[in-house]
Amino acid sequence: MRICKGQELNAVGGPTMKLRIDTIRLDFQPAENLIEETVQKYVASLKCGEKLSPLRVRFDGHSYFLEDGFHRVAAAQRCGVTTLQADVKPGTLEEMEAEFSDHLKRLRARLAKWGMGKTVKD
Repeated sequence: MRICKGQELNAVGGPTMKLRIDTIRLDFQPAENLIEETVQKYVASLKCGEKLSPLRVRFDGHSYFLEDGFHRVAAAQRCGVTTLQADVKPGTLEEMEAEFSDHLKRLRARLAKWGMGKTVKD
């Protein structure tokens, strides 16, 4: 990933840039996982002219993969917004999936300590 002169790194170690939504792959989370109330909250924010916080995407040199911001993307699409700000970090879909799997394992271990280990599913 190329950082242009004057472009600063974001918190995830890459540039923040405006991306067309149709260039971002949404493979990481199925649409049925969206929470309608959350999407509607973002729709209302957009209709009031508010800016949404940047998405978090991975870039493998060819494709952008949405890591965080699925509700914001759904709201933007409903409002006819075609571009959103995104914090871009180098990485692949496979790396995102592996990190998420590791996160779930840690979460299950913590919940098990509290007697709630069977509440988080894959």
